[in-house]
Amino acid sequence: MKFARGPQPINAATERAATERDALPLGYSSLLGTVLTPEGSHALVHLSGGRIDRVTKGDMIDGATITAIERGTLTLQRGSDIRRMSLPTLS
Repeated sequence: MKFARGPQPINAATERAATERDALPLGYSSLLGTVLTPEGSHALVHLSGGRIDRVTKGDMIDGATITAIERGTLTLQRGSDIRRMSLPTLS
């Protein structure tokens, strides 16, 4: 697999949280990362139940359809409601 722009560096706080137990709370979904390639885009999402899934455009998350995957964001639609999920920021 080739990266469209090459791998992006990960800041130290994100790297620590990625391996820290319970760093992301249960109860809602969080975007962990996006990968954009000429062959297609996908994202890694921490689901509300604690599982991590690889998703693509057209997949469903918590009853909403993924309509777009862009660098650092995921667009979801449920009926006429459109929401954007972005990468979490860590302090």
